[in-house]
Amino acid sequence: MASPLTTTEARRNFVSAYSRWDQKGALPTELNGTLARQRLCEALFTPAISPGFKLQPEDRVFAIGSCFARGIEWALEGQGMEVLSRAVEFDPFPGITDELKLGLTNKYNTFSIYNELRWALDPNAEFPLNSIVHVGNGTFYDPQTNPALQLGDFDETLRRSELIRSVTRRVTKCRVVVITLGLVEVWRDKTANVFINQVIPDMLRLYPDRYELHATNFADNFSNLEAIHALLEQFGHHDVRIIATVSPVPLMATFSPEDVVVANTYSKSLLRAVAQEWAAKHGNVHYFPSYEIVQNSDPRLTWEEDRRHVKGQVVQHIMRLFLRNYFSGSPVTSAKLSASPNPVPRGNYLGKSNISWFCHGAPDAAVYVSKNGAEEVLFAKRPHGSQELSGIATDVTYEFTLYDTCDRKNRLAQISVTRPSLSPIIASKPD
Repeated sequence: MASPLTTTEARRNFVSAYSRWDQKGALPTELNGTLARQRLCEALFTPAISPGFKLQPEDRVFAIGSCFARGIEWALEGQGMEVLSRAVEFDPFPGITDELKLGLTNKYNTFSIYNELRWALDPNAEFPLNSIVHVGNGTFYDPQTNPALQLGDFDETLRRSELIRSVTRRVTKCRVVVITLGLVEVWRDKTANVFINQVIPDMLRLYPDRYELHATNFADNFSNLEAIHALLEQFGHHDVRIIATVSPVPLMATFSPEDVVVANTYSKSLLRAVAQEWAAKHGNVHYFPSYEIVQNSDPRLTWEEDRRHVKGQVVQHIMRLFLRNYFSGSPVTSAKLSASPNPVPRGNYLGKSNISWFCHGAPDAAVYVSKNGAEEVLFAKRPHGSQELSGIATDVTYEFTLYDTCDRKNRLAQISVTRPSLSPIIASKPD
């Protein structure tokens, strides 16, 4: 439980910029509005985030958990950081598909995350060899892994399993550990007496009495996170910092008797509450709201047709917010600003030019324009787009500037748009 707040602290929070959902007389689409109602009108939701610490360029990072962990790896590697959870050792292995292969080390529940860390770090913890099962035709499967590679024989399966643990041991060198929570429906192997990460159909078909499904509760998952914290404190970096997130990707299907939507709501709500409690208890645990970003963005822009997979632009938005809040340096951005035509042709008509811009790495980018050096005014607020400027006068310079945010502290690109005056007609003098 979080420590109680004093009256002074509570009142200060109550009047903070992001504490209110709505306010009488407020415009729903006010620029830079901080009310929840206003921010929820944006296509991609941007919550207020208090990071608690900053990633340093020399930090090493380890990400473990569901697919969001792989997204964090991609984003931080793009910033030139050393990400030790990137399991390049598996690149030569034959994957079922190239996309699935990237998720080999995914861990979808707190039991499998804890087990992986325990078997890798604690010298007294032994990996249960009898949890590896024969699934037909001389092939075996380790249910602690994600079924992303083509199945092999027992020795090959064990070799892959040991390789994953060797990768996991690198967490001891990392100051920053990102843990993504995914599911609460967890299978237990009664023979090996261990909770597992995944089941494949052949396991349940061949061994129907060996496995049992647990709908885990708050206490189960919180206990696992506490055990993970203890492991990282004992064996990890002396200044370890943990970022906890909840995956927004819903259940593919539920093994419970509930409607899959109801079961998914229970799963995500429980894990969200567990993450909050865990962060409240430990000063070196911090929560990042990837789940809230997805759930409160425009569904038409957020989800693929299956309403399960998150679109790439939303994933990029989440990663940009993560970098902006946790990265101590300025995140690497690429930006382009152009005008066409430029210069605007002469003529007796009102001049027009199409202003186009693109910005990667700054989701709150904005374009401002000034006329002949006058004060800048907002032209457009979005990271990419195209917009016409009409009524361009002759002998006037329009200065367009692309900034990373509306506070205009960091300029990304700038162009000048001009329109020459009509050339004067000089009468010829007869000889």
